[in-house]
Amino acid sequence: MALGALLALAACQKPAPPAAAPASNAVSATPATAASAKDAADVTQFLQGLYDHYKTSKNNNFQMFDANAGEVFDTDFIRLMAADQKVLNGDVGVIDGDWLCACQDFVSLKSAVAVQSATPTTARATSDFVDTGIPEQGARHVNFKLVKENGQWRIDDIQTAGEPWLRTQLEDEIKTLSKPGKKPKSDEAD
Repeated sequence: MALGALLALAACQKPAPPAAAPASNAVSATPATAASAKDAADVTQFLQGLYDHYKTSKNNNFQMFDANAGEVFDTDFIRLMAADQKVLNGDVGVIDGDWLCACQDFVSLKSAVAVQSATPTTARATSDFVDTGIPEQGARHVNFKLVKENGQWRIDDIQTAGEPWLRTQLEDEIKTLSKPGKKPKSDEAD
């Protein structure tokens, strides 16, 4: 009879649901989504901060490729630019303008940054903008590959509409100019 009571009691008990696996999946999905949204917001803030330098050309001394390069680019990209400058030996190469504004000069840019993807370490984004001071130039578009370095977002590569990525152009220029007897394009016309 005691055995019968135990069997009856066991039959009434429900097996424990396998809650551990779904619960851990739900918990891990939420932080990843929250992290992606925070990373995207941080990337937007970084790029918009760069474009804030272009709100007016008046008293603007921002130099993305020179004095301010460390605020704009990651360490690897800065090394690549230095290697390019070395082979150029003072001449002008593929960096002959400002890639953030896709221009030589500007008056006042109005930009819209969009993030296509963001993780805690990498991101892809775009900027669409117009120079309200030179409206006849029309709308322009720039693509970005970004990396997080020392807790800060930095540009790892940049591309203006219709052009190859800048990193590829710099690498090609270095390769070409490193060959004996090669001169920068600006010297070839002389």
